[in-house]
Amino acid sequence: MSGSDDQQGAAYAAQGAGRVIAGRYRLTDQLGRGGMGTVWRAHDQLLARDVAAKELHVFTQGDEDHRVWLRRAVREARVVARVPHPHVVGVHDLVEYEDRLWIVMELIDGPSLAQLIARSGPLEPTRVAALGLQLLGALDAVHAVGALHRDVKPANVLLRRDGSAVLTDFGIAVLDDGELHTNSGEFAGSAEYMAPERINGGDVGPASDLWSLAATLVTAATGASPFRRKVNVATLHAVAYEEPNLPPQLGPLLPVVEALLRKAPEERLSLPDATTALRHAADGGAETRSLPSAAVRAAIPAATPAAVSLADAETRTHHHALWADQAAPTSRYDAETASALMRRDTRRRDQRVLGWVVSAVALLVAGTGVGLFLAEAPPFDRTAQADAGDPEGQRDGAVSPPAGTPLPPTPVANDSVVHGTEGWQRATETPIEAGDTVTVRFTSGQWTVDDPEMPLTGPDGYDPETDQKLTFAAADCKVNESAPFGALLGRFTEGGEGEESHVVGNQWTFEATAAGTLELRINDGDDGCVTDNAGDLSVTVSVAKGA
Repeated sequence: MSGSDDQQGAAYAAQGAGRVIAGRYRLTDQLGRGGMGTVWRAHDQLLARDVAAKELHVFTQGDEDHRVWLRRAVREARVVARVPHPHVVGVHDLVEYEDRLWIVMELIDGPSLAQLIARSGPLEPTRVAALGLQLLGALDAVHAVGALHRDVKPANVLLRRDGSAVLTDFGIAVLDDGELHTNSGEFAGSAEYMAPERINGGDVGPASDLWSLAATLVTAATGASPFRRKVNVATLHAVAYEEPNLPPQLGPLLPVVEALLRKAPEERLSLPDATTALRHAADGGAETRSLPSAAVRAAIPAATPAAVSLADAETRTHHHALWADQAAPTSRYDAETASALMRRDTRRRDQRVLGWVVSAVALLVAGTGVGLFLAEAPPFDRTAQADAGDPEGQRDGAVSPPAGTPLPPTPVANDSVVHGTEGWQRATETPIEAGDTVTVRFTSGQWTVDDPEMPLTGPDGYDPETDQKLTFAAADCKVNESAPFGALLGRFTEGGEGEESHVVGNQWTFEATAAGTLELRINDGDDGCVTDNAGDLSVTVSVAKGA
């Protein structure tokens, strides 16, 4: 968009509140303004609810440049509409009015993460980790439809009144047609939150969004971006070559953000690994052993757990191979300078990395050989190694179980989404048998039993005062009469209907007395009761097999 177009758009937006868009949406006040559009609070006169109306600074009539911008704007709305996720802003409508395009969205009546940090200072690391889990879920849903966000930063994370996070502003998202959402010669996005591969012309993919998320989490927990410098060229150089500023106040967040801010995309944590690490951080534990170092991760054999994680990341990238062929946009921040610096330092950096990898491999091989030699077994002789047991049952300070003792089974875990608009839903495909220990744990999301009249709630359901407002419907719609509306319910069916339901809340653990099926639902009945519900909850179901 040219400068004159932007001025014209600003003048148009300045006409102020009071306009009724498409005979339906009455503008009330301006919520914000950015390069692509102006966001208004509006009232949907048809459905009697408040919404956010984004007035795009693109005319629907004009030359080819205008039409290109229009196609991109329509695509922005479509990508968000294709992602029904509790932590992705919802799109309600797309309308053309007075030669302008408007995107009508869910109104998030709360500050952005950037505004909250500016107003109240850094957040507690455990709270930041919880927000990070919600945003990881949002990015996973975005990536699953073949899209990238490409501008994850604190200003694009909005907070609901209950403190949960919502990812918004997909104005520069890239979809599967490979068209770049930038003006010629410009980067799309904010320099301090761009992944290194976007600056140096590398392949951009899901790992790029995870890098930006990690930089956002550091900012939320410390109050400062890990790469921001006084001028943009210096910021670009810091992103491409310098180590991030990760102060100790990050606490349990430190290992996971370090692993997500690695320069090479293939060395970063996969989304599932990042989810596990953030979950530990949200509980206050670092769990650094689960996060392999970059050098060792590049050198270890494929059969090890770390390599399996890397293979998972590569498989995930393969599903979205459409990003691998996209060319990076040029920069208005003197990208030629950044490219020259890249060429100057690449060989030196590669030599360092190669040295680290060779050293890691040498240490690994040497350490293995020495350890097996001391055990009187030749290196890589698995039979001899197994026969060289410690007579006292100890090695490296750890107590080994007696010979023949079976190792405890590893729980099988899977993520599941419980829809507020449905009845009982099977929560896991893992067979559950007698003696198995099953744990259902809430991870993120909100829902309501009466949209838009009732507020959103989490797995515990409404507080007593709010629940009282629906007393008239309790007899007909409550599945569990002793639990509030909106509570997350669970039941373990052992061959038939009518089993007692339990309030899951944030966590429910039980031991199966027989083989059966785990089902979850919202506390709102089937017979016409769930039709006006909205929202989903995400849970993790873990099944530990009995002895």
